Amino acid sequence: MADGATLPARESRYAPIGDYALIGDTQAAALVGRKGAIDWLCLPDMPDASIFAELLDCERGGCFFAGPAERAHSTRRYLPDTPILESTHETDAGTLRITDFMPIPSGGRRRDVTAARRVIRLVEALDGEPELAIRFAPRPNFGEVMPHLKRRSANLWTLSDANDFLALQSDIPLERTAQGTLGARIRLKAGEQRLLALSFCRADIGVLMPLAGCLPELGTTERWWQDFCATCSYDGPFRDAVVRSLITLRLLTFSQSGAVLAAPTTSLPEAVGGTRNWDYRFCWLRDSSFILGSFLDLGYRDEGAAFFRWLIHATRLTAPQLDVFYNVFGHTMVPERIRHALEGWRGSGPVRTGNSAHKQLQLDVYGEIINSALLYARQGGTLDFAQRGRLRELAGEVCKSWTLPDNGMWEVRNIRRHHTYSKAMCWAGLDSLLQLCQMGHLSLDTDRLRRERAAIRENILSHGVSAEHGTLTGAYGHDYMDAALLLLPRLGLIAADDPLMVATFERIERDLGHGAQIRRYPSRIDGFATTEGTFTACGFWAADYLARRGDTDAAHDRIAALLGNANDLGLMSEETDPETGEMLGNFPQAFSHADLIRAATTLGRQLEGRKPKEKS
Repeated sequence: MADGATLPARESRYAPIGDYALIGDTQAAALVGRKGAIDWLCLPDMPDASIFAELLDCERGGCFFAGPAERAHSTRRYLPDTPILESTHETDAGTLRITDFMPIPSGGRRRDVTAARRVIRLVEALDGEPELAIRFAPRPNFGEVMPHLKRRSANLWTLSDANDFLALQSDIPLERTAQGTLGARIRLKAGEQRLLALSFCRADIGVLMPLAGCLPELGTTERWWQDFCATCSYDGPFRDAVVRSLITLRLLTFSQSGAVLAAPTTSLPEAVGGTRNWDYRFCWLRDSSFILGSFLDLGYRDEGAAFFRWLIHATRLTAPQLDVFYNVFGHTMVPERIRHALEGWRGSGPVRTGNSAHKQLQLDVYGEIINSALLYARQGGTLDFAQRGRLRELAGEVCKSWTLPDNGMWEVRNIRRHHTYSKAMCWAGLDSLLQLCQMGHLSLDTDRLRRERAAIRENILSHGVSAEHGTLTGAYGHDYMDAALLLLPRLGLIAADDPLMVATFERIERDLGHGAQIRRYPSRIDGFATTEGTFTACGFWAADYLARRGDTDAAHDRIAALLGNANDLGLMSEETDPETGEMLGNFPQAFSHADLIRAATTLGRQLEGRKPKEKS
């Protein structure tokens, strides 16, 4: 929306993005607001159509509210080492505690594709006689369907069509308050408990567990997550934030395939009132080595191996070419569609599902996949026949295509340039292939790979350097800064203390920096008139760079400052408004959390290397 004058009235009707908590079961996920509303839930899986979407339309999106009926002081936390949300609401009449979670199957087994997804809400009165309010207003298919809810018994309401079955069980009597809406108000005495359980299944018989069976699942789910976190081998700086980021990445890992989604949401804007609203419920190859490296850095070989196997399997349909992203089942044809029923968060439409970025050429993804193979092999993984064959195909594609202009890491639409970072990732892909050959995992024409690798580096230093500023540039012939250049020392293309890299970092700070935060690139480079926020991951890249340069105090301070922009639960969005500090973009963002992990582990390794050796 271009008319900024209409935004203030809308703002008061939408919770800030940072007000939300994420719960999930590694297949579906929900956003729960601070006051008790589930404002976003897609079922049966994260990339499917929404059941509740008040996040994107406060009138037509639908929500599931369970919270205090009167004004309250609300606090919340996750149970330690879990995504189980515990919210406490203190009112004049008494205190309510609500525990929200999505059950993990006993033993942590992967769910059958047709198995029910469930959200459980446990309500407890801790003291006094607080009044609880319930509002259940499903609006399926992104608000396009007004449902007909059917009472099946005193404690059960259902909604079904030919393929889907949705059920709400409650030991609180619910009544129809409006079309497609149920509600209740009840005063609880200290010590009383109430349960609500929402279940959904598709293309299967709906089998509902008795409400009494939900309480044991809380303990089972808590133990599963705590056992998962116990594997974490990291014991360096910012460990609590690293573990929370690990949990967030695991929530965004689709257990049926091993794919990691960029975010569980769509169309949260990168600029309020702008049109940079994209669907991020897919796996971006750009993010792959960052996320894979995060799992492996923390000791999670199984998760890393599952993600790598998925990457190789998913890309088989387009090989030897790679698309920008794939859905959780490895498909790329996900047409972009405008959902006109929803106005967008704070009126910032359009709301999109699907993403036409799959039509773009993004050369850096070749390096990402090949680098993922190297990370996997370094952790003891063995490449099978099909994986080796895929890497040979990618080697040929990099050698053939690195000279082409592309849409770049940031997927700039309708504009192709010779992006410096894209060339650098092609260099890194060939470098990783040479290392894999040296390790005995591959047999390739190493002389050719070395020649092409040298040619790419020479090309970058000849065409990707600003004569005026003595820095690297975002694209050949375009003297602007791209924050992705901060990653070149991580790739090994240039040393962090090389004068050219030092000058590049200083110019990025000057041109794109806002305190600890950094923008991706200057305004209007992407063809949009509006200015987006700072990109959270880029700030962590700067911290990673500083650590590699040996400036560990500066790296530590920057990570601490960036974590100050996380919400009270440690969750981070894609971007931040540098003026207000408010979160922007899809939330929570896997890229942001993966790069926190990588920056923290880089800092940890640097600090460990400085410790004096113990005398034997």
